[in-house]
Amino acid sequence: MMIAIVAISAGTTYAFTQGIIDSNSRPSGALLTANVKITQYDGEGNIKAYRQTDNHIVFNGMEMIMGQVFDDINSSAQYPLAGSGGQVKYMELGLAGEWPLLSNDTNIREQLQWSCTRQDAAITNVSSHRAPSSCLITDPTGGTCRARMNVTAMASFSGMVCANATDIDEAGIFNDPTSGMGTMFARNTFGGVVLNVPDTLALDWEFTFTDS
Repeated sequence: MMIAIVAISAGTTYAFTQGIIDSNSRPSGALLTANVKITQYDGEGNIKAYRQTDNHIVFNGMEMIMGQVFDDINSSAQYPLAGSGGQVKYMELGLAGEWPLLSNDTNIREQLQWSCTRQDAAITNVSSHRAPSSCLITDPTGGTCRARMNVTAMASFSGMVCANATDIDEAGIFNDPTSGMGTMFARNTFGGVVLNVPDTLALDWEFTFTDS
């Protein structure tokens, strides 16, 4: 009798475990992606150059996210976050060439002249939605619905203070307004542009957070 009970219990446990695996077999996980649009305008507002490049979120940037969600993580990033309110919104330009994007980047490779300071970005296009948009949020099976959020940070640099004879070809976004301070969240490089005195260089840095 004892042997029979154990066998039944083991079989029941196995069947229950199998049921959990089958019902959650859909791949799941969070995916944070981004791209940067770089647009150069002349003094009359005409487009002189346009670049678009994929974003590179660095290791410290990932730690910044995790550190705000979970307590006591082993992190080298600054907590509480530096700067005014600690938001990631301060962009800076560089001219080191299209240096490889590395996970341990902590700053842009070569800064412009000191007068070309970090710019405070405006945060726009904050939206939460489902993907595809036609999926039913009340669907009990989940189907192919994914939670998604888009955030765009926008900043511009004036040629009056950032003009440089060397091509501008890198940018970083930080949580502190002072050059050399705070923690870098992301960095990217792009085909160089020469910013003349009448020009303006606009950066649109879009982040998309998706439940994959």
